[in-house]
Amino acid sequence: MSNRLRKIYAVTVLFMAFSVGAVHAAQAQTTAQVPLSRLAQLQQRGYVRIGLSNEPPWTVIDADGRVGGVGPELTHAVFQRMGVPEMQGVLSTFGGLIPGLLADRSDAISSGLFIQPGRCQAVAFSEPDLCDREALLMLANGHSNPRSYHDLAKDHALQIGVPAGGSEEHAALAAGVPANRLVPISDGPSGMIMLLSGRIQVYSLPASSAQHLVDLWHEQKLTLVKVEDAPVMCAGIAFSPRAVALRDAYDHVLAQLKADGTYDRILLAHGFDPTLAREHTRKEFCAGKEVQ
Repeated sequence: MSNRLRKIYAVTVLFMAFSVGAVHAAQAQTTAQVPLSRLAQLQQRGYVRIGLSNEPPWTVIDADGRVGGVGPELTHAVFQRMGVPEMQGVLSTFGGLIPGLLADRSDAISSGLFIQPGRCQAVAFSEPDLCDREALLMLANGHSNPRSYHDLAKDHALQIGVPAGGSEEHAALAAGVPANRLVPISDGPSGMIMLLSGRIQVYSLPASSAQHLVDLWHEQKLTLVKVEDAPVMCAGIAFSPRAVALRDAYDHVLAQLKADGTYDRILLAHGFDPTLAREHTRKEFCAGKEVQ
């Protein structure tokens, strides 16, 4: 090989080595710059943080801090199938759930949070998973017998307990109940204490939650009435608006659980009707459509 050819060969080898090295460096830099998806982050971490409040039977938190109830059990089943084996509960008041999510103190909310237009502006809801109707809980010997929020508006002697930050407050206000007759309640036991002591005469809350309290206070004579002028309401899992892809992945797996019988088994074990959520969509609730 001539000296001239040797020089050309050497230059060519150096150029190829430099090019290969540059490509590998660029690939490594690109890989380093691409962040993991939220689902991949949760899979790598091994657990998901779920915002919860004590709202039996949707969410049940016992004296030792153990979490149960239909919402967490269903949510855990979905995330397990998504490759996230563990769930950590982040306890909050009901009214603090969305602020906690937006402040990144939790990855999602599973606590019977009804899908409503205003909330749809703040969070990314999953498709409906748990549905219920509103109810009125009263002492059986009470003099008033309201059956709707409009009835509550007409009886000026009634003080009405409502879950703090819940949909019941908005429904009562829309029916004409003045704000000074609505008493925010932090949890079911607190509401029952106020009802039994006469500080409120009516406790408005989801029918399944009301029935749970009737079962717990079975020695008391109580009346439970499903609200006549209230539509079916459905809850969903709430995600940050920055986590729509994670929400979509959750919806995909939730649909699988609805199809293979897992969803029905979990809901029926907690006394919920699994057919209701199948009849409704996130879109209709975010649009403000009332369903009977």
